[in-house]
Amino acid sequence: MCPSIKVLNQSKNGILTFCNHNKLFQLVFNNLCFEFYEWELEAFKRHLFELNLDYWENAMSYAPTHRKIPISVGNKCFVILVNQEEISELQRLLKINKQNVRLITFKDINYRMIEN
Repeated sequence: MCPSIKVLNQSKNGILTFCNHNKLFQLVFNNLCFEFYEWELEAFKRHLFELNLDYWENAMSYAPTHRKIPISVGNKCFVILVNQEEISELQRLLKINKQNVRLITFKDINYRMIEN
């Protein structure tokens, strides 16, 4: 367990965290746990947002399960099946809102200036 872990986003079924010590992102979703470096997380995120959900729903219509959208995780013999609701939740988890930094003005500084 990383001592400097920070929660970036959270949903009903998942959590996205970042460990500053190891520079690793951890995505836990249902019973799945992924650990990514930044470039791996960006590639996974890009893959999720480029999925054609309607295509997979139609192509896998014969499948006996309600999860019809495959997500390949790099190994030929291991594919994760999800449904459209789970894809939407994963996409929301991966949308990390960077906090806007508000610049202060001179009026915001409480300092008595003494001119010599």
